[in-house]
Amino acid sequence: MMARSFRFQIVLWSVLVSGVVLLSFGMVAWWSLNRDRLESLDESLTAFGFRHATRVSRNVDSNKLELSLIEQFGEDAGQTRFVALIDKNGKDVFRSPRAPDSMDASDFPGGTVPLAPQPTATKPPKLNARDQPGKVREVMEPRFYTASLNDHQYRIGVFSNREVRLIVGADLQELEDEIGALRRAFLLALPGALLLVAIGAWLIARRALRPVHALERNMKHISAQELNSRLEVSRADSEFAEIIKQYNEMLERLERSFHQATRFSADASHELKTPLAIMRGTLERALAQAQDPGQQAACSDLLEQTDRQKAILENLLLLSRADSGHLILSSEPVNFSEALETWLEDASFLAEERDISISSEVAPGLMISGDLTLLQQVAHNLFSNAVRHNENGGEISCSLYSEDAQIVWEVTNTGPLIADDESETIFGRFQRGSATQGNGTGLGLSLVKEIVSAHGGSITATSRNERNLFRITLPNISSA
Repeated sequence: MMARSFRFQIVLWSVLVSGVVLLSFGMVAWWSLNRDRLESLDESLTAFGFRHATRVSRNVDSNKLELSLIEQFGEDAGQTRFVALIDKNGKDVFRSPRAPDSMDASDFPGGTVPLAPQPTATKPPKLNARDQPGKVREVMEPRFYTASLNDHQYRIGVFSNREVRLIVGADLQELEDEIGALRRAFLLALPGALLLVAIGAWLIARRALRPVHALERNMKHISAQELNSRLEVSRADSEFAEIIKQYNEMLERLERSFHQATRFSADASHELKTPLAIMRGTLERALAQAQDPGQQAACSDLLEQTDRQKAILENLLLLSRADSGHLILSSEPVNFSEALETWLEDASFLAEERDISISSEVAPGLMISGDLTLLQQVAHNLFSNAVRHNENGGEISCSLYSEDAQIVWEVTNTGPLIADDESETIFGRFQRGSATQGNGTGLGLSLVKEIVSAHGGSITATSRNERNLFRITLPNISSA
Protein backbone atom coordinates (compact mmCIF):
# COMPACT_ATOMS: atom_id res chain seq x y z
CA MET A 1 0.00 0.00 0.00
CA MET A 2 1.33 3.41 -0.95
CA ALA A 3 2.14 5.60 2.05
CA ARG A 4 0.01 8.69 2.43
CA SER A 5 1.77 12.05 2.28
CA PHE A 6 1.01 14.25 5.27
CA ARG A 7 2.04 17.30 3.26
CA PHE A 8 -0.39 16.35 0.51
CA GLN A 9 -3.15 15.91 3.10
CA ILE A 10 -2.47 19.40 4.46
CA VAL A 11 -2.66 20.86 0.95
CA LEU A 12 -5.80 18.87 0.13
CA TRP A 13 -7.61 19.89 3.30
CA SER A 14 -6.51 23.49 2.89
CA VAL A 15 -7.90 23.56 -0.66
CA LEU A 16 -11.13 21.85 0.39
CA VAL A 17 -11.73 24.13 3.37
CA SER A 18 -10.76 27.22 1.39
CA GLY A 19 -13.00 26.12 -1.47
CA VAL A 20 -15.95 25.68 0.88
CA VAL A 21 -15.26 29.04 2.53
CA LEU A 22 -14.88 30.85 -0.80
CA LEU A 23 -18.00 29.24 -2.25
CA SER A 24 -19.95 30.08 0.89
CA PHE A 25 -18.66 33.62 0.74
CA GLY A 26 -19.56 33.82 -2.95
CA MET A 27 -23.08 32.57 -2.30
CA VAL A 28 -23.59 35.01 0.58
CA ALA A 29 -22.09 37.84 -1.47
CA TRP A 30 -24.30 36.95 -4.46
CA TRP A 31 -27.40 36.82 -2.26
CA SER A 32 -26.50 40.07 -0.52
CA LEU A 33 -25.68 41.86 -3.78
CA ASN A 34 -28.87 40.57 -5.39
CA ARG A 35 -30.91 41.74 -2.42
CA ASP A 36 -29.23 45.16 -2.40
CA ARG A 37 -29.81 45.63 -6.11
CA LEU A 38 -33.42 44.54 -5.73
CA GLU A 39 -33.95 46.89 -2.80
CA SER A 40 -32.40 49.72 -4.80
CA LEU A 41 -34.73 48.91 -7.68
CA ASP A 42 -37.71 48.81 -5.31
CA GLU A 43 -36.76 52.21 -3.96
CA SER A 44 -36.66 53.69 -7.45
CA LEU A 45 -40.01 52.11 -8.30
CA THR A 46 -41.43 53.33 -5.00
CA ALA A 47 -40.28 56.89 -5.67
CA PHE A 48 -42.01 56.87 -9.05
CA GLY A 49 -45.11 55.11 -7.73
CA PHE A 50 -45.68 57.39 -4.75
CA ARG A 51 -45.02 60.45 -6.86
CA HIS A 52 -47.87 59.59 -9.20
CA ALA A 53 -50.18 57.51 -7.00
CA THR A 54 -50.89 60.61 -4.92
CA ARG A 55 -52.15 62.47 -8.04
CA VAL A 56 -53.16 60.02 -10.73
CA SER A 57 -56.79 59.14 -11.52
CA ARG A 58 -58.72 57.63 -14.41
CA ASN A 59 -58.36 60.90 -16.32
CA VAL A 60 -54.65 60.60 -16.97
CA ASP A 61 -52.59 61.81 -19.87
CA SER A 62 -50.82 58.58 -20.93
CA ASN A 63 -48.19 60.38 -23.00
CA LYS A 64 -47.16 62.52 -20.09
CA LEU A 65 -47.09 59.45 -17.83
CA GLU A 66 -44.73 57.75 -20.26
CA LEU A 67 -42.58 60.87 -20.45
CA SER A 68 -42.51 61.02 -16.68
CA LEU A 69 -41.31 57.38 -16.61
CA ILE A 70 -38.40 58.19 -18.91
CA GLU A 71 -37.67 61.40 -17.01
CA GLN A 72 -37.58 59.48 -13.72
CA PHE A 73 -35.36 56.58 -14.81
CA GLY A 74 -33.46 58.02 -17.74
CA GLU A 75 -33.55 57.18 -21.41
CA ASP A 76 -31.72 53.80 -21.20
CA ALA A 77 -33.37 52.53 -18.04
CA GLY A 78 -36.73 53.86 -19.18
CA GLN A 79 -36.67 51.42 -22.09
CA THR A 80 -36.76 48.50 -19.63
CA ARG A 81 -39.56 49.96 -17.47
CA PHE A 82 -43.28 49.98 -18.05
CA VAL A 83 -46.34 51.41 -16.37
CA ALA A 84 -49.99 50.35 -16.34
CA LEU A 85 -53.06 52.02 -14.84
CA ILE A 86 -56.00 49.88 -13.73
CA ASP A 87 -59.33 51.22 -12.52
CA LYS A 88 -61.11 49.92 -9.44
CA ASN A 89 -63.12 47.53 -11.64
CA GLY A 90 -59.95 45.86 -12.91
CA LYS A 91 -60.06 47.34 -16.41
CA ASP A 92 -57.02 48.78 -18.12
CA VAL A 93 -56.99 52.56 -18.23
CA PHE A 94 -53.53 52.65 -19.76
CA ARG A 95 -50.70 50.23 -20.43
CA SER A 96 -47.22 51.03 -21.79
CA PRO A 97 -46.30 49.48 -25.11
CA ARG A 98 -43.35 47.82 -23.33
CA ALA A 99 -45.62 46.06 -20.83
CA PRO A 100 -45.61 42.25 -21.28
CA ASP A 101 -48.57 40.93 -23.23
CA SER A 102 -49.04 38.07 -20.82
CA MET A 103 -49.37 40.30 -17.76
CA ASP A 104 -52.75 39.88 -16.11
CA ALA A 105 -53.45 42.80 -13.80
CA SER A 106 -55.59 40.61 -11.58
CA ASP A 107 -52.46 38.66 -10.60
CA PHE A 108 -51.03 41.78 -8.97
CA PRO A 109 -53.56 43.14 -6.47
CA GLY A 110 -52.75 46.35 -4.66
CA GLY A 111 -52.80 47.09 -0.99
CA THR A 112 -56.05 47.85 0.85
CA VAL A 113 -54.66 49.47 3.97
CA PRO A 114 -53.82 53.18 3.79
CA LEU A 115 -50.11 53.85 4.14
CA ALA A 116 -49.19 55.49 7.42
CA PRO A 117 -47.74 57.96 7.29
CA GLN A 118 -48.75 59.05 3.83
CA PRO A 119 -45.94 59.92 1.43
CA THR A 120 -45.09 63.57 1.01
CA ALA A 121 -46.82 64.78 -2.11
CA THR A 122 -44.60 66.61 -4.51
CA LYS A 123 -46.25 68.50 -7.31
CA PRO A 124 -45.77 66.46 -10.47
CA PRO A 125 -46.16 67.75 -13.98
CA LYS A 126 -49.82 68.36 -14.78
CA LEU A 127 -51.06 65.07 -16.24
CA ASN A 128 -54.52 66.21 -17.28
CA ALA A 129 -56.17 69.54 -17.34
CA ARG A 130 -59.20 68.02 -15.69
CA ASP A 131 -57.18 66.93 -12.63
CA GLN A 132 -57.37 69.23 -9.69
CA PRO A 133 -53.84 70.56 -9.17
CA GLY A 134 -54.11 70.80 -5.46
CA LYS A 135 -55.85 67.54 -4.71
CA VAL A 136 -53.75 64.77 -3.03
CA ARG A 137 -55.14 61.24 -3.05
CA GLU A 138 -54.73 58.78 -0.21
CA VAL A 139 -52.23 56.00 -1.10
CA MET A 140 -52.46 52.39 0.03
CA GLU A 141 -49.47 50.42 1.19
CA PRO A 142 -47.43 49.26 -1.83
CA ARG A 143 -46.94 45.66 -2.81
CA PHE A 144 -44.04 44.12 -4.77
CA TYR A 145 -43.95 40.99 -6.90
CA THR A 146 -41.35 39.12 -8.92
CA ALA A 147 -43.00 37.44 -11.88
CA SER A 148 -41.96 35.55 -15.01
CA LEU A 149 -43.65 37.10 -18.04
CA ASN A 150 -42.81 36.49 -21.69
CA ASP A 151 -39.76 34.41 -20.64
CA HIS A 152 -38.40 37.37 -18.67
CA GLN A 153 -38.21 38.08 -15.00
CA TYR A 154 -39.90 41.32 -13.92
CA ARG A 155 -40.04 43.25 -10.68
CA ILE A 156 -43.46 44.75 -10.29
CA GLY A 157 -44.58 47.38 -7.77
CA VAL A 158 -48.28 48.07 -7.20
CA PHE A 159 -49.33 51.50 -5.82
CA SER A 160 -53.04 52.10 -5.27
CA ASN A 161 -55.27 54.99 -4.34
CA ARG A 162 -59.03 54.81 -3.97
CA GLU A 163 -59.64 55.35 -7.69
CA VAL A 164 -56.92 53.48 -9.58
CA ARG A 165 -54.12 50.99 -9.25
CA LEU A 166 -50.73 52.06 -10.63
CA ILE A 167 -48.49 49.20 -11.72
CA VAL A 168 -44.82 50.02 -12.32
CA GLY A 169 -42.58 47.21 -13.61
CA ALA A 170 -38.91 46.74 -14.48
CA ASP A 171 -37.23 44.04 -16.55
CA LEU A 172 -34.71 42.18 -14.32
CA GLN A 173 -32.55 41.08 -17.27
CA GLU A 174 -30.09 43.90 -16.69
CA LEU A 175 -29.85 42.99 -13.01
CA GLU A 176 -29.46 39.30 -13.87
CA ASP A 177 -26.75 40.13 -16.43
CA GLU A 178 -24.85 42.17 -13.85
CA ILE A 179 -25.13 39.46 -11.18
CA GLY A 180 -24.28 36.79 -13.77
CA ALA A 181 -21.15 38.67 -14.86
CA LEU A 182 -20.01 38.90 -11.24
CA ARG A 183 -20.76 35.21 -10.72
CA ARG A 184 -18.76 34.22 -13.79
CA ALA A 185 -15.87 36.42 -12.70
CA PHE A 186 -15.95 34.77 -9.28
CA LEU A 187 -16.01 31.25 -10.72
CA LEU A 188 -13.16 32.10 -13.08
CA ALA A 189 -11.09 33.51 -10.23
CA LEU A 190 -11.88 30.59 -7.89
CA PRO A 191 -9.42 28.05 -9.44
CA GLY A 192 -6.63 30.61 -9.34
CA ALA A 193 -7.40 31.41 -5.71
CA LEU A 194 -7.43 27.72 -4.81
CA LEU A 195 -4.14 27.24 -6.67
CA LEU A 196 -2.58 30.03 -4.60
CA VAL A 197 -4.01 28.41 -1.46
CA ALA A 198 -2.50 25.06 -2.50
CA ILE A 199 0.92 26.63 -3.17
CA GLY A 200 0.79 28.52 0.12
CA ALA A 201 -0.28 25.41 2.03
CA TRP A 202 2.50 23.41 0.37
CA LEU A 203 5.13 25.96 1.35
CA ILE A 204 3.78 26.27 4.88
CA ALA A 205 3.65 22.48 5.26
CA ARG A 206 7.18 22.24 3.92
CA ARG A 207 8.37 24.81 6.42
CA ALA A 208 6.43 23.20 9.27
CA LEU A 209 7.72 19.69 8.46
CA ARG A 210 11.35 20.75 8.16
CA PRO A 211 12.25 19.30 11.60
CA VAL A 212 10.61 16.02 10.60
CA HIS A 213 12.70 15.88 7.41
CA ALA A 214 15.79 16.62 9.49
CA LEU A 215 14.92 13.62 11.66
CA GLU A 216 14.37 11.53 8.53
CA ARG A 217 17.74 12.48 7.04
CA ASN A 218 19.48 11.82 10.32
CA MET A 219 17.84 8.41 10.66
CA LYS A 220 18.81 7.45 7.09
CA HIS A 221 22.48 8.11 7.73
CA ILE A 222 22.62 6.76 11.24
CA SER A 223 24.80 3.69 11.73
CA ALA A 224 26.84 2.07 14.41
CA GLN A 225 29.68 4.44 13.51
CA GLU A 226 27.50 7.57 13.69
CA LEU A 227 25.53 7.11 16.88
CA ASN A 228 27.13 10.28 18.21
CA SER A 229 25.21 12.52 15.78
CA ARG A 230 22.62 14.81 17.37
CA LEU A 231 19.99 17.26 16.16
CA GLU A 232 19.99 20.92 17.17
CA VAL A 233 17.19 21.57 19.68
CA SER A 234 17.56 25.31 20.27
CA ARG A 235 16.52 26.25 16.72
CA ALA A 236 13.52 23.91 16.59
CA ASP A 237 9.93 25.06 17.01
CA SER A 238 8.36 24.36 20.38
CA GLU A 239 6.08 21.67 18.92
CA PHE A 240 9.11 19.66 17.74
CA ALA A 241 11.66 20.56 20.41
CA GLU A 242 10.50 17.85 22.82
CA ILE A 243 10.46 15.21 20.05
CA ILE A 244 14.02 16.12 19.01
CA LYS A 245 15.10 16.12 22.64
CA GLN A 246 13.71 12.61 23.18
CA TYR A 247 15.31 11.47 19.90
CA ASN A 248 18.72 12.75 20.99
CA GLU A 249 18.35 11.07 24.36
CA MET A 250 17.40 7.81 22.65
CA LEU A 251 20.55 8.02 20.50
CA GLU A 252 22.62 8.67 23.58
CA ARG A 253 21.22 5.57 25.30
CA LEU A 254 21.78 3.50 22.16
CA GLU A 255 25.34 4.77 21.79
CA ARG A 256 26.12 3.98 25.42
CA SER A 257 24.59 0.50 25.23
CA PHE A 258 26.24 -0.24 21.90
CA HIS A 259 29.68 0.77 23.11
CA GLN A 260 29.24 -1.33 26.23
CA ALA A 261 28.19 -4.37 24.18
CA THR A 262 31.03 -3.84 21.70
CA ARG A 263 33.61 -3.51 24.47
CA PHE A 264 32.27 -6.59 26.17
CA SER A 265 32.39 -8.65 22.95
CA ALA A 266 35.89 -7.48 22.10
CA ASP A 267 37.20 -7.89 25.66
CA ALA A 268 35.63 -11.32 26.08
CA SER A 269 37.00 -12.51 22.74
CA HIS A 270 40.42 -11.16 23.56
CA GLU A 271 40.55 -12.49 27.11
CA LEU A 272 39.39 -15.97 26.11
CA LYS A 273 42.20 -16.36 23.61
CA THR A 274 44.83 -16.92 26.31
CA PRO A 275 43.05 -19.74 28.20
CA LEU A 276 42.18 -21.37 24.87
CA ALA A 277 45.83 -21.25 23.83
CA ILE A 278 46.82 -22.82 27.16
CA MET A 279 44.12 -25.50 26.77
CA ARG A 280 45.32 -26.27 23.26
CA GLY A 281 48.93 -26.58 24.38
CA THR A 282 47.95 -28.85 27.26
CA LEU A 283 45.83 -31.05 25.00
CA GLU A 284 48.60 -31.33 22.43
CA ARG A 285 51.02 -32.51 25.12
CA ALA A 286 48.42 -34.91 26.51
CA LEU A 287 47.78 -36.29 23.03
CA ALA A 288 51.51 -36.78 22.47
CA GLN A 289 51.93 -38.61 25.81
CA ALA A 290 48.71 -40.66 25.67
CA GLN A 291 49.21 -44.40 25.14
CA ASP A 292 45.60 -45.49 25.34
CA PRO A 293 43.63 -45.16 22.05
CA GLY A 294 40.58 -43.94 23.97
CA GLN A 295 42.59 -41.15 25.56
CA GLN A 296 44.04 -40.22 22.18
CA ALA A 297 40.54 -40.01 20.63
CA ALA A 298 39.27 -37.91 23.52
CA CYS A 299 42.20 -35.51 23.23
CA SER A 300 41.70 -35.24 19.48
CA ASP A 301 38.01 -34.37 19.94
CA LEU A 302 38.89 -31.78 22.55
CA LEU A 303 41.51 -30.27 20.26
CA GLU A 304 38.96 -30.06 17.47
CA GLN A 305 36.48 -28.32 19.75
CA THR A 306 39.21 -25.96 20.95
CA ASP A 307 40.01 -25.00 17.38
CA ARG A 308 36.31 -24.48 16.77
CA GLN A 309 36.05 -22.23 19.81
CA LYS A 310 39.10 -20.31 18.64
CA ALA A 311 37.49 -19.74 15.23
CA ILE A 312 34.29 -18.52 16.89
CA LEU A 313 36.24 -16.08 19.06
CA GLU A 314 38.15 -14.75 16.07
CA ASN A 315 34.91 -14.27 14.17
CA LEU A 316 33.33 -12.49 17.15
CA LEU A 317 36.38 -10.26 17.44
CA LEU A 318 36.18 -9.35 13.75
CA LEU A 319 32.44 -8.64 14.05
CA SER A 320 32.93 -6.45 17.11
CA ARG A 321 35.57 -4.48 15.22
CA ALA A 322 33.21 -4.10 12.28
CA ASP A 323 30.44 -2.91 14.60
CA SER A 324 32.65 -0.30 16.19
CA GLY A 325 34.06 0.83 12.84
CA HIS A 326 37.53 -0.44 13.67
CA LEU A 327 37.72 -3.17 11.05
CA ILE A 328 41.00 -2.16 9.45
CA LEU A 329 41.40 -2.97 5.77
CA SER A 330 44.67 -2.95 3.89
CA SER A 331 43.51 -1.34 0.68
CA GLU A 332 45.79 -2.82 -1.96
CA PRO A 333 45.23 -3.80 -5.60
CA VAL A 334 44.26 -7.47 -5.68
CA ASN A 335 44.14 -9.64 -8.78
CA PHE A 336 40.86 -11.20 -7.79
CA SER A 337 40.82 -13.63 -10.70
CA GLU A 338 44.16 -15.22 -9.67
CA ALA A 339 43.23 -15.24 -5.99
CA LEU A 340 39.93 -16.96 -6.70
CA GLU A 341 41.65 -19.70 -8.72
CA THR A 342 43.85 -20.42 -5.69
CA TRP A 343 40.88 -20.46 -3.30
CA LEU A 344 39.03 -22.85 -5.60
CA GLU A 345 41.95 -25.30 -5.37
CA ASP A 346 41.74 -25.17 -1.58
CA ALA A 347 37.97 -25.69 -1.73
CA SER A 348 38.43 -28.79 -3.91
CA PHE A 349 40.13 -30.58 -0.98
CA LEU A 350 37.07 -29.91 1.21
CA ALA A 351 34.75 -31.18 -1.52
CA GLU A 352 36.65 -34.42 -2.18
CA GLU A 353 35.55 -36.00 1.10
CA ARG A 354 31.88 -35.85 -0.02
CA ASP A 355 32.49 -36.46 -3.72
CA ILE A 356 31.25 -32.94 -4.59
CA SER A 357 32.33 -31.59 -7.97
CA ILE A 358 33.35 -27.95 -8.43
CA SER A 359 33.09 -26.13 -11.76
CA SER A 360 34.27 -22.60 -12.37
CA GLU A 361 34.24 -19.90 -15.00
CA VAL A 362 36.56 -17.07 -13.99
CA ALA A 363 37.21 -14.07 -16.22
CA PRO A 364 40.94 -13.22 -16.17
CA GLY A 365 42.55 -10.01 -14.99
CA LEU A 366 39.77 -8.64 -12.78
CA MET A 367 41.18 -6.31 -10.12
CA ILE A 368 39.75 -4.92 -6.91
CA SER A 369 41.14 -2.83 -4.08
CA GLY A 370 40.95 -4.59 -0.74
CA ASP A 371 42.38 -6.77 2.00
CA LEU A 372 43.48 -10.13 0.59
CA THR A 373 43.44 -11.88 3.98
CA LEU A 374 39.84 -10.85 4.75
CA LEU A 375 38.73 -11.68 1.22
CA GLN A 376 40.29 -15.13 1.59
CA GLN A 377 38.17 -15.59 4.72
CA VAL A 378 35.08 -14.67 2.67
CA ALA A 379 35.99 -17.33 0.10
CA HIS A 380 36.67 -19.93 2.81
CA ASN A 381 33.32 -19.27 4.51
CA LEU A 382 31.38 -19.37 1.23
CA PHE A 383 33.01 -22.55 -0.07
CA SER A 384 32.89 -24.36 3.28
CA ASN A 385 29.17 -23.49 3.54
CA ALA A 386 28.63 -24.69 -0.04
CA VAL A 387 30.25 -28.02 0.89
CA ARG A 388 28.68 -28.41 4.34
CA HIS A 389 25.15 -27.61 3.18
CA ASN A 390 25.30 -29.76 0.07
CA GLU A 391 24.35 -33.32 -0.75
CA ASN A 392 26.86 -36.12 -1.23
CA GLY A 393 27.88 -36.17 -4.86
CA GLY A 394 26.46 -32.71 -5.36
CA GLU A 395 27.79 -29.81 -7.35
CA ILE A 396 29.27 -26.38 -6.69
CA SER A 397 29.75 -23.79 -9.39
CA CYS A 398 31.69 -20.55 -9.21
CA SER A 399 31.74 -17.70 -11.73
CA LEU A 400 33.48 -14.35 -11.83
CA TYR A 401 32.76 -11.66 -14.41
CA SER A 402 32.56 -7.88 -14.79
CA GLU A 403 29.31 -5.98 -15.09
CA ASP A 404 29.43 -2.22 -15.65
CA ALA A 405 31.78 -0.86 -12.97
CA GLN A 406 31.49 -3.92 -10.74
CA ILE A 407 32.88 -7.40 -10.36
CA VAL A 408 30.23 -10.07 -9.85
CA TRP A 409 31.15 -13.23 -7.98
CA GLU A 410 28.55 -16.01 -7.89
CA VAL A 411 28.68 -19.27 -5.94
CA THR A 412 25.94 -21.91 -6.28
CA ASN A 413 25.39 -25.31 -4.68
CA THR A 414 22.88 -28.14 -4.98
CA GLY A 415 21.99 -28.31 -1.29
CA PRO A 416 18.52 -27.77 0.25
CA LEU A 417 17.11 -24.53 -1.13
CA ILE A 418 17.05 -21.42 1.02
CA ALA A 419 13.48 -20.38 1.85
CA ASP A 420 12.34 -17.04 0.45
CA ASP A 421 11.71 -15.62 3.91
CA GLU A 422 15.24 -16.59 4.99
CA SER A 423 17.16 -14.83 2.20
CA GLU A 424 17.89 -11.91 4.55
CA THR A 425 17.85 -13.53 7.98
CA ILE A 426 20.63 -16.03 7.19
CA PHE A 427 23.07 -13.10 7.25
CA GLY A 428 22.17 -12.36 10.86
CA ARG A 429 24.42 -13.42 13.69
CA PHE A 430 23.88 -16.89 15.06
CA GLN A 431 21.16 -17.34 12.42
CA ARG A 432 20.93 -20.60 10.54
CA GLY A 433 18.52 -21.58 7.79
CA SER A 434 15.83 -24.16 8.44
CA ALA A 435 17.49 -26.56 5.98
CA THR A 436 21.00 -26.01 7.35
CA GLN A 437 23.15 -29.10 7.74
CA GLY A 438 26.15 -29.69 9.96
CA ASN A 439 27.17 -27.93 13.15
CA GLY A 440 28.00 -24.42 12.00
CA THR A 441 27.99 -21.48 14.41
CA GLY A 442 25.77 -19.13 12.39
CA LEU A 443 28.52 -16.49 12.24
CA GLY A 444 30.10 -17.27 8.87
CA LEU A 445 27.65 -15.47 6.59
CA SER A 446 27.30 -12.48 8.91
CA LEU A 447 31.08 -12.11 8.85
CA VAL A 448 31.05 -12.44 5.04
CA LYS A 449 28.48 -9.66 4.79
CA GLU A 450 30.49 -7.35 7.07
CA ILE A 451 33.72 -7.89 5.11
CA VAL A 452 32.01 -7.42 1.75
CA SER A 453 30.30 -4.25 3.00
CA ALA A 454 33.62 -2.94 4.29
CA HIS A 455 34.96 -3.35 0.74
CA GLY A 456 32.09 -1.30 -0.66
CA GLY A 457 30.19 -4.30 -2.01
CA SER A 458 27.01 -6.25 -1.33
CA ILE A 459 25.88 -9.86 -1.03
CA THR A 460 22.52 -11.50 -1.69
CA ALA A 461 21.19 -15.03 -1.30
CA THR A 462 18.54 -16.44 -3.65
CA SER A 463 17.67 -19.66 -5.45
CA ARG A 464 17.97 -20.14 -9.21
CA ASN A 465 17.51 -23.22 -11.34
CA GLU A 466 16.97 -25.36 -8.22
CA ARG A 467 20.26 -24.18 -6.74
CA ASN A 468 21.24 -21.84 -3.93
CA LEU A 469 22.92 -18.74 -5.30
CA PHE A 470 25.16 -16.35 -3.38
CA ARG A 471 25.93 -13.24 -5.43
CA ILE A 472 28.64 -10.78 -4.37
CA THR A 473 29.34 -7.47 -6.12
CA LEU A 474 32.57 -5.53 -5.55
CA PRO A 475 33.96 -2.32 -7.10
CA ASN A 476 35.97 -3.05 -10.25
CA ILE A 477 39.28 -1.21 -10.65
CA SER A 478 40.40 -3.21 -13.67
CA SER A 479 39.62 -0.38 -16.10
CA ALA A 480 40.35 2.49 -13.70
